[in-house]
Amino acid sequence: MKRFDLLIKNVKVIDGTGNPWYKSDVGIADGKIDYIGSIKDAEAATVIDGQDFVLSPGFIDEHAHSDLYMFNDSSIYPKIAQGITTDVSGNCGISCAPVSNEHFEYLKKYMSGLGAGINPPENWKDFTTFENYLNEINKLKLGPNVAFYVGQGTIRIAVMGFENRRATKEEMRRMKDLVREAMESGAVGMSTGLIYPPGVYTPKDELVELCKVVAEYGGVYASHIRNESYDVLNAVSEAIDIGRQAGTPVIISHHKVAGKRNWGKSVETLELIDRANREGIEVSLDQYPYKAGSSGLNATIPPEFHEGGTEKLVERLKDTDIRTRIKDIILDPERQWENMVLNCGFDGILVLTAKGAPDAEGKTVLEYAENEGMDVFDALFDILVATEGSASAAYFMMDDSDIEWIMQHPYTMVGTDGNLIVSGVSRHPRCIGTFPKVLGRYVREKKVLRLEEAIRKMTSLPSLKAGLKTKGLVKEGFDADLVIFNPDTVIDRADYVKPYLKNQGMEYVIVNGKIAVRCNKYTGAVSGKVIRVSR
Repeated sequence: MKRFDLLIKNVKVIDGTGNPWYKSDVGIADGKIDYIGSIKDAEAATVIDGQDFVLSPGFIDEHAHSDLYMFNDSSIYPKIAQGITTDVSGNCGISCAPVSNEHFEYLKKYMSGLGAGINPPENWKDFTTFENYLNEINKLKLGPNVAFYVGQGTIRIAVMGFENRRATKEEMRRMKDLVREAMESGAVGMSTGLIYPPGVYTPKDELVELCKVVAEYGGVYASHIRNESYDVLNAVSEAIDIGRQAGTPVIISHHKVAGKRNWGKSVETLELIDRANREGIEVSLDQYPYKAGSSGLNATIPPEFHEGGTEKLVERLKDTDIRTRIKDIILDPERQWENMVLNCGFDGILVLTAKGAPDAEGKTVLEYAENEGMDVFDALFDILVATEGSASAAYFMMDDSDIEWIMQHPYTMVGTDGNLIVSGVSRHPRCIGTFPKVLGRYVREKKVLRLEEAIRKMTSLPSLKAGLKTKGLVKEGFDADLVIFNPDTVIDRADYVKPYLKNQGMEYVIVNGKIAVRCNKYTGAVSGKVIRVSR
């Protein structure tokens, strides 16, 4: 007689490959998928009736920002609640390690946009190596599994602070050593955030040299590219060429086309990606299914005014002459930079968090200015000064057609790009609703994707790209990271006003064989593990 820890009976299995579903029983033992098929004579500690439900591999959030949050709530429940069993953080050039004592305060300010309402780890200064960082994470009682990129921005800060110049040969040697240590410790690869200082200060050849180290370990280069609006074609081309020169696979992070005047360019960006893959350069992308992105409100300020870090930026914003210069640059359509004001308009920039300017929260910058009876630029600058540069915002800048076209591309993965929900702090609803939104709105309602193809984009494809060898498939011997959901009711409910509203239709979430969600309620299970990637 077969014996299992968990037996799921009579369920529709979507195995993650993209192939059609099939009906089966699934037996789980010792944290692994032990048997798939008809199970008639067996004992199990727990039996789940899967009738009318779908069982799939646990979802993999290939683009996450849980770095600081997990030190406050290591259950990372907003991820578990949407079926995510593996969270890959350290994206957009932003990771908690490696730290240098010399530039630690710069790193704290750099990561402040991820940390609203969150207490940073008390021993953060000790994360001088990626190994130390992962060892500290390993002490936490984790809800999902976690893996990490090392952030190029964090590495450059550790060596150079926020200086706007080329690295010296010695600085390049030190940065390459930090990348090598991170890769040997098990990083997925290296990420960049090339619209944010200090990533924006980094020339292409520096990135190529760092990526050559990543390539030695079979790692991935994941990039928030230099531009997602007027110059998106050149920005995608640069990322592809970095992969070509360094020999690394490339992931275009949260791929989008921003700004109404640029809508439709996704046809051309995807052609670039297809051409690169035909040439043998492995290029994929991830995406969240929302019209608005989210970032720090300070992303509205031209890059040169960030030099020296966030404190210097805030001091500059107190100077009326500098305010005038910034306003002139923002309004200049010929000035080439990622201009969030021109992309969105002040009526399309929604302030989410503004500690120090609470009246701005939940309002667009335009609404706040009108309520206060002030110039809209001064309203923007005042919010940044009052919050010491830490305010965050949602930026409404995408079009449905581009979203759907990108979503249908065979190399597109699903990712939240989300900070996590903290009580009393507004966040983008993608933090909790991304995966159910794809399943409910884009599969069931809009029929943009087949269900099996959507699951592939959430499971086996990100597993393959990140090097997670025993995840992403319903397959005997693989880790028992599984989701059971109702395909007829699964949907997101969170919005920008109430970003914490629970999803519907998520019946069970299983992490390493333990039930973390039962009937859409968290069980308290903490069976996640730190993943150290080894290729």
